[in-house]
Amino acid sequence: MSLLIHEQKEPKMQPFYWILTFEAYSIAMLLGLGLIVGPVVLLLLWPSVWTWLSLLAVPVGIIMFVKLLKSLRKQVWANTHLDRYALYEDRVDYELWDPATGESEQGSVRLTDVVEMYYGRYVLQYSYAYKKTKMMERSPVVELMPVLYLIARSGMRERAIAIPFLDPMDANRWLEVMSGRNVPLYLTSLIIHDFRDASVPQQLRSDEDLKAAEFDGNIERDFRPYMEQLIEEEEQREYTEAELEELEHGMKLLEYEEELRKRKSAFRGVGKLAWLVFPVQFAIGYWLVRLADNGSINPNNYAYSISLLGSFSILFFILVKWMRWPQIIIFSLASLASFFFVDFSDIETDPSYIMSGSLLALSFMLLPLYGLVYLGIRRLRKDRDAKNLPPAPEPYRPAANAPESEIEVYKS
Repeated sequence: MSLLIHEQKEPKMQPFYWILTFEAYSIAMLLGLGLIVGPVVLLLLWPSVWTWLSLLAVPVGIIMFVKLLKSLRKQVWANTHLDRYALYEDRVDYELWDPATGESEQGSVRLTDVVEMYYGRYVLQYSYAYKKTKMMERSPVVELMPVLYLIARSGMRERAIAIPFLDPMDANRWLEVMSGRNVPLYLTSLIIHDFRDASVPQQLRSDEDLKAAEFDGNIERDFRPYMEQLIEEEEQREYTEAELEELEHGMKLLEYEEELRKRKSAFRGVGKLAWLVFPVQFAIGYWLVRLADNGSINPNNYAYSISLLGSFSILFFILVKWMRWPQIIIFSLASLASFFFVDFSDIETDPSYIMSGSLLALSFMLLPLYGLVYLGIRRLRKDRDAKNLPPAPEPYRPAANAPESEIEVYKS
C-alpha cells in the first residue's frame, strides 16, 4: 500500500462568512414565510375585504421562499462537495465534483506518466471568504493564486491535472516530491479558467512566454521575477494599431458589463428623485393624522391611507432610474419606517392613533397592490428603460492583415 505524502483539498468558507451566509438566507426566507403565513393569520383574526386582498402576497412569498431554498442548497452543496488531490509515492489520486450534474469524477495518475509540470496562477473569486483574515482587515474579492499543472501521458491519451493552492508553501511541498523525478518544470503566465478542458496541455505549450525552471525549495523565487519581467516588457512594448483597437474594445466591453452589473442593484436603481417621494409622503401622512385628530376626516376610512400609498407607489416607480422587483419591498419598508413618526399617541381610541395605525398597517398589507403597480408601470416604461440601457459595443472585427496580439500577461 502506497504512503500518502500530501493531500490538497478545495477550501471551505471561513466560519464567519459561512454563518453570515446562513443568516442572510435565513432572514430572507423568514420574510418569504411571513408573506405566506402573515395574510392567513390576518384573515383568521380580522376577516375583512382588505385581509382577503392581502392573500395576493402568498404566491409571492412561496416563489421567494422556494428560490432562496434552492439557492441555499446550492451553497451548502458547493461548501461540502470539495475537490480533493492526494499525492502518494507512486501516483496522484483525485476526486473532482461537477456542480452541473452533482456527480464526482475520480481517477488516478501514475507519477511515471507525468511528462511535464507548469506552475502559474488561477483566479479565485470571493477569496476573502476562504482566507483567514484579522478583524477589520480588508481583502480583495478576486485574487490570483498558485496552481500546479501535471501533464500526464498514457499511450496516445494525454491530460492535465490542475492542482490549485491557497498558499505557495503547499505548492512547494508538492514540487519537492515531484522534482526528484526529473520532470521538466515550466513557468507560465496563462490564466486558464476551465481546468477540465481537454485542450489545457496544448494551451500551456502555446504560451509564448514559457520559461524553464528548476525547483530550489521555493518556486516563488523564480516565479515573481519572471512575472515582473513580463509585466515590465509589456509596459515598455509599443502596441500596434490593431492591438490598441483591441484594447479599446476590451475596455468598452468591461464598462458595458459593469453598467449591466449595476442595473441588477435595486438600491442603486432607486435614484435621488425617487427617494424624495418618502419625505413628501410622510408630510401628507402627518397632515392626514392631524386632520383626523381635529375631526375633519374619519380615521376609520381606509380610503385616505390607500389613496396616499397607492398614488405615491405609482410616483415612486415612475421616478426610479431603473426597475427591479425588490423595489416593491423597498417602498413598503421605507413607507412603514416613515409612518412610525407621524403620531406619538398611546391611546388606542384617539383618532390620531387610529389614523397612524392604518398608515402603518397598510404600508405592509398593500404589498400586492404595489406589485400590480410595479408590473403596470414596468410595462408602460418598457421603451424608456430600453432606450436608457448602456449601448452595447460593436463586435470586434480585427483587420485581415493585423498581426496576432501577444498572449495577455496577468498582474498578480
